[in-house]
Amino acid sequence: MIAEMALSDLVPVVKGPALEIEIDPGITEGLEAPQVAKMQDTIYKIKSGNARFIVESAFLLHELRNAIKGSKKNDPRQWSKFKSSNLVPFNKREITDLVAGWEGWLSHSQLPPEKFNLVGIRTIQKIGAASAGIQKEVEAQLMKNARVTEKYVRELTGEKAKSTRARRTSASQSMTIAKAKRRIIELENENKQLRNLLDKYKIEYSLTSALKKKAKV
Repeated sequence: MIAEMALSDLVPVVKGPALEIEIDPGITEGLEAPQVAKMQDTIYKIKSGNARFIVESAFLLHELRNAIKGSKKNDPRQWSKFKSSNLVPFNKREITDLVAGWEGWLSHSQLPPEKFNLVGIRTIQKIGAASAGIQKEVEAQLMKNARVTEKYVRELTGEKAKSTRARRTSASQSMTIAKAKRRIIELENENKQLRNLLDKYKIEYSLTSALKKKAKV
């Protein structure tokens, strides 16, 4: 007969920063302490692995960009096409942010890679563009396991986020320009059709003569 074992004997002991991870009590309700600890450990390891993946990806993308760019002053079209290719699990903007973040911060940061699970890709770019003093302040927060957001970095740098009204105005202007372009194309097509009709029936017409006739009337 197999002797019953305590749950604490079945679940490995969890130590260190994993125990600092907060989990909604609604998720852990009914679980024993070792089970909750195991959940914390799992979350910590997955997030840490993802953080190391982000840092390594930033390095690799930076190296690739430099290899493609060579001695050219501006980024070549091949790099732009690669960013839009979906060949890696990052979109165009994320690739740009990761490369900028590596250049401005990640490449010289002394933080353990797992600490970067507390910061998003867009925020990494913002930190990379900030001063050395602000970067040190951000790193101090990360060492405390405090999440650093893009909003927090903007507050440190004094950068003002675009208001909702400003974003709507910008979007409205973009739509107006797009409509204007479509209307120009429509008018050009209509004008081409009318010219073909006039040519078909050999009718001479010019804007100047039409305006003169209108003036006489």
